[in-house]
Amino acid sequence: METGRVQRNPEAPESPQQPRSGRDLDREAAERLDEIRQHFKDLYARRDVIARTTTASGQELDWIPAESQAAGALAEPPALEHTELVRDADRPSQSPPFELAAPGNEPGPPGTVPVLRKPLDRVSPAGTLQDYLAKGIRAKRSTPPDDPGPATPSASDAVHKYAHASQSVVNFGTEGIINTWRPYVQWSNEFSLGQLWVVRGGGAGLQTVEVGAQTYFDLYNDWNPHLFIFFTTNGYTQGGNDLGGYNTDVTGWVQRSSVAYPGMRLAESILGGDQYEHSLKVTLSLGNWWVRVGNEWMGYYPNGLFNSGGLRDQAATVDWGGEIVDDVANHPEPTATWMGSGHFPFEGWQHAAYMRNLAYQTDAVGTMAAMQGYPSVTNPNAYQIAADFSGASTWGSYFYWGGPGGVA
Repeated sequence: METGRVQRNPEAPESPQQPRSGRDLDREAAERLDEIRQHFKDLYARRDVIARTTTASGQELDWIPAESQAAGALAEPPALEHTELVRDADRPSQSPPFELAAPGNEPGPPGTVPVLRKPLDRVSPAGTLQDYLAKGIRAKRSTPPDDPGPATPSASDAVHKYAHASQSVVNFGTEGIINTWRPYVQWSNEFSLGQLWVVRGGGAGLQTVEVGAQTYFDLYNDWNPHLFIFFTTNGYTQGGNDLGGYNTDVTGWVQRSSVAYPGMRLAESILGGDQYEHSLKVTLSLGNWWVRVGNEWMGYYPNGLFNSGGLRDQAATVDWGGEIVDDVANHPEPTATWMGSGHFPFEGWQHAAYMRNLAYQTDAVGTMAAMQGYPSVTNPNAYQIAADFSGASTWGSYFYWGGPGGVA
């Protein structure tokens, strides 16, 4: 693998486009790569690793004492409300077990929790440490998708493209079910994801908690879908420890589950066949933003990360949908990266990706209300959304979303 080069997905059809040349960037690229690797070396050196295991899919996990993550007492998760997913006989779906809960995966010692360890010799993205920690090729715009539709992106924000539905409403979290796929992503520094956002604040004071499914080679070193979490405390302007970033690439997240963890592999739905999905929930409980995947409270972002103008006490917007990044700086033709399954919403069940039974939390004690989102897309020729918030079916508030890209 070459140092600091953007890689093309080998599954791509033939194309005249080529990865950018690195001949004038070798020395600078090596220095940037050293900075990125040093960030992780420092991060890993602070871990109190009791054991190390490798999952069946090849992910290396450090098992650390749960209490080693917090200066004080660990927060306890909200009361577990065991939720059986609403099923539709005409649209049957499956919720596969987490990889660590399946036979053949070695658990860690009692009292420890898993955190992902990247193989540093295989971390080779182009760009700076800030580029690597940012949500995408570079820092995202300072105003994320919001009701009534996304803010007008600046020229430098043209890399981010959305098909989503948002609702401006005071909330204390959100929940829903996301259908997971393995989208084709054209370049290693591009990604495709489906996610939820809870948002509050504006400009450099904007704060978010985000959870979803993502395919992103430069982050995971493969082309497969992974569970991801992300947060920002400063409108995406700076990543770093306790400031913002993905998964456990920065400090901030507190892991509590022993079977579900940020970065874990997810199942892939089959075109015209089996559909796989996961329920996701984010809730503000006793000041901490907890994340639940299926019936497992995975962990939380502590209250101290956020301020009173942001997410410390509540959120102001709830949002669900898809996002891709397009490396327009190096590849001027519209990316062929898929969103969702790569199929448009009108193709429907077993072809298009969906999100269903979407709701938001109306108060601090957990009352839920059906989402009434405002659908919006930024590049309708490439990606689309088709929503139904009537609640007339077993899917409640839902939408199909996605598209094949490849056009402006």
